[in-house]
This record gives sequence, C-alpha cells and structure tokens, in this order.
Amino acid sequence: MSGRIEGLDETLEAFARLGKAGSREGAKAVAATAQKVRGDAIKSIQRGTKTGLVYTRGPGQNLSPTHQSSAPGQAPATDTGNLVSSIKAESKELSGRVYSDIKYAFWLEFGTVKMRPRPYLNPALMSNQKYFVNQLQRAIDKATREFNRT
Repeated sequence: MSGRIEGLDETLEAFARLGKAGSREGAKAVAATAQKVRGDAIKSIQRGTKTGLVYTRGPGQNLSPTHQSSAPGQAPATDTGNLVSSIKAESKELSGRVYSDIKYAFWLEFGTVKMRPRPYLNPALMSNQKYFVNQLQRAIDKATREFNRT
C-alpha cells in the first residue's frame, strides 16, 4: 500500500531549491511522520476497542486462558505481541515507509475470503495526513530561514 499527496512534486522542488538545509529538514519531517504512523498503528492494536468473539484456549499454551478478538473493521487484537513487534518505520531522504514483514500482517489489513479486514496501518496513515503536511511546512520554514542566513 502506498499513498500519494497532491502538491508533492512542488513540495519536493521547494526542498531541492533549499539545498542541504531543505534535504535535511525534509528528511526529518518524513522520519517523524513515519515514526508517528508506526506508533499510532501499534496503539490501535494494543489499546483500541475490541468487540469480537472471546475465545477460550486449551491447556498447555503460554498465553492467557481467554482472548478477546477484534471485530471486522477494528484493528487486530493483540495476543502474542508478534504483530506489534514486527511493525517497522524506515525513512531515507524524502521517502518513508511503515510496514510489517510477517506473513499474516497483509491479511489482517486487507482481509481474506474467510475474514473481513482488521485494518491498522491504513487508518494510522490516513489519520496522520495533517500531521505530515504540518511537518513539511515546518521543515520548509526552518530550511528557508537557514537558507536565507547563508
């Protein structure tokens, strides 16, 4: 999954015109946003409302005897912590990504033939659009001030 921002080409050009300061401050804005999206995705799994079925486990498992699952449309309910610990944020220059490399992460986000989606990454991304725009604006302002001092 990836997103596209209107006006991105103009924003990238603005950072390029501001030289090293633009590149540095733009990279900080992207990195901060990727980390915020990651954190919000994790919070939705760990703390979000879960109203799905309650399962009782058999003996011999090192988990709690019951598990409250998420309902369709809710972020997945945490169980072992594997999904949460697999969510990574990476950024390089003016590009960032937030992802999980475990196999079932995709199926939780988008669903399967037998299970409706339990999205956690896309809602975190969508809820941070304004944050990202604000971070970019602050980065351009800071880089512009620095650029004008030189």
